[in-house]
Amino acid sequence: MELSPETAVAALSVATTPVGSRRGIFALSRSKVLVFLTMALLLGFGIFLRLYPSAGYRNLGTDEHGYMVFVKQIQAAGIWNYDSVVRVYVERQYKLSEAVVPATRLGFLVPAALCADLFHLRAFTAIHMVAACAGILLLLLSSVFAYRLGGTWPMIGVTALVATAPLEIYLCQRAMIDGYFAFWAIATLWLAWENLQRPRHIGWLTSYMLCLTILVLTKETAAFVVAAIFGTLLLNRFLRFGTVTPQLIATTVAGPALAVLILVVLIGGVGDWIHFYQMFVAKSRMNFYSVAAQDGPWYRYAIDFALVTPAILALAIGGMFQLRRDDRAGWFMAAFALLALTGLSLVKYGISLRYAAFCDIPLIWLACSQVYALGKKFSIARPAILTASLLLVLSAIGLNQYVRIFVHGGLYDPITSQLVMKLDMYKSNTAVHAEIAGANRH
Repeated sequence: MELSPETAVAALSVATTPVGSRRGIFALSRSKVLVFLTMALLLGFGIFLRLYPSAGYRNLGTDEHGYMVFVKQIQAAGIWNYDSVVRVYVERQYKLSEAVVPATRLGFLVPAALCADLFHLRAFTAIHMVAACAGILLLLLSSVFAYRLGGTWPMIGVTALVATAPLEIYLCQRAMIDGYFAFWAIATLWLAWENLQRPRHIGWLTSYMLCLTILVLTKETAAFVVAAIFGTLLLNRFLRFGTVTPQLIATTVAGPALAVLILVVLIGGVGDWIHFYQMFVAKSRMNFYSVAAQDGPWYRYAIDFALVTPAILALAIGGMFQLRRDDRAGWFMAAFALLALTGLSLVKYGISLRYAAFCDIPLIWLACSQVYALGKKFSIARPAILTASLLLVLSAIGLNQYVRIFVHGGLYDPITSQLVMKLDMYKSNTAVHAEIAGANRH
């Protein structure tokens, strides 16, 4: 049997391939298997932490009750009559002295109502399921985002730290909107990055616009995310993240504009929409809980992140100061996080760590970059061992913070005063006076 010239050349190339080269191929395959197994383990562990009911606080929160009422109303009226639910809420809100959870957050309430109808669940269970699924999707999205930004090893590091992030785990334990909002905020940020790298791509632009629309329909704080993305696009002129095109700017405007148009139609017109939001903002500032627990200086978010994720914040700040000119991904994440946190800090009586949960991901990226830099700098022979050890320590710190604050501490809302008490940094006046009196007697 004669061989064709092509077959002969292929056989000769295989026969003459050096043994070392073949070993390199097998070694590469082993490394891919190791990466796959590591990612499967990290993702499985992160999903388990989000689904296993571990939070110490078991009661129904005020916001959770409000969302549950709205889901029941949507089920009774029907999805296509959602405008009637919104208008009933608006009429009721005008009569109240304080602002309550708005029914205009249809980006969160509609999926919860659909989930309740499709799977025949109670309203609270459906809301909790949507929040938990969003937390799991955020974990998966963070892995993809990190891979697109830096490749395999940053993906592993970010996945490990997000999987054990205390705030992200806790938000999956509750029927609240903040973890769901964080998912859409990071999805929008990721798609902004992809559009900067691949200008005028119709698929990326369409996905980006859709995410922006859902983000604005989910929560009012989307205004700060959109503003931070706009600011980041403007900084591209100096930091060179990618290519800003007229199409990207137009899409960044069109997505929120479409969402606002939907809200205007639901509320009943432009004038009614403007008047309602002016009233809602004014009454939010008269809310007792907001005044008592959500005020503070511009650096309050830095304090809260330092209390919940101290090691991540310290490394992230260090990473910002270590950024090099050509580190486009690092500058992109740092610019967005700083702009978003600055905007959120300007809200009077509206500062809460839950609202800034989406900033966890940029901070983790910066912290992870710093970990890899330290691994290369201080471990000449085996940088991977030091890097893996640092990631393991950071993950352990994250889990320990979650247990202290949200499991044993049983905290519902991570506000500064409660975080300080749950971390045993401050005791109640009664306990302090009792200790002082006891010491004086001795």
